[in-house]
Amino acid sequence: MSAVPPVPPRQPQAAQGRPQRYFRILFIRPADQYKDPNNKKKGWWYAHFDGQWIARQMELHPDKPPILLVAGKDDMEMCELSLEETGLTRKQGAEILPRGFDDVWEQWGGVEYLRRAVENKQARPTYATATLQAKRS
Repeated sequence: MSAVPPVPPRQPQAAQGRPQRYFRILFIRPADQYKDPNNKKKGWWYAHFDGQWIARQMELHPDKPPILLVAGKDDMEMCELSLEETGLTRKQGAEILPRGFDDVWEQWGGVEYLRRAVENKQARPTYATATLQAKRS
């Protein structure tokens, strides 16, 4: 008699059938491009795509607080392009592991920001919101 394999952990419903992709891009704000000859004003743009659409986004600037955004609450400030339209999947070195995104997201208070958006019914249902709600139950 063979042992029964363990049941894999249940994926949140929002993730079923939709790939989760994570990206990080170095950028220079257009207004600072020629002002800073040493390019010290570079920042990082992070994105979590739930299928073709962005679910969470971060902007880290060297001289200002981080900008955290979640789908539903912050749609007007977030990337409006589909994943395919962004070209990120073709940009070498742009895709990162989920942990690479989540570590930075957690470091800058993203979990609490998303939690408040969910509690206030502002966040759109995504893999991130389903995962957060699964951890709370």
